[in-house]
Amino acid sequence: MRQEHEPGSPEGMTKQEVDSRSDLARWISGTHVFPAGREDLLARATSESAPDGVLSALRSLPDRTFANIEDVARELGVGGGEQRD
Repeated sequence: MRQEHEPGSPEGMTKQEVDSRSDLARWISGTHVFPAGREDLLARATSESAPDGVLSALRSLPDRTFANIEDVARELGVGGGEQRD
């Protein structure tokens, strides 16, 4: 059965996934943030006074370099219809 598409959400993403990705981007995006490693993203989120939930999610990331917010979201399982590890 096909899942209903939420208006205003990218195809394949639930409203909750969109909200989670937007919240994450709010705390770690900005000019010249990426590429960035886990520690860089944590430092950025901490300096922006991100909530504990965001900091906890960032701490759970593997220690590697992320190309962009989509890369971070995909690693955290917040994405569209693409396959997740």
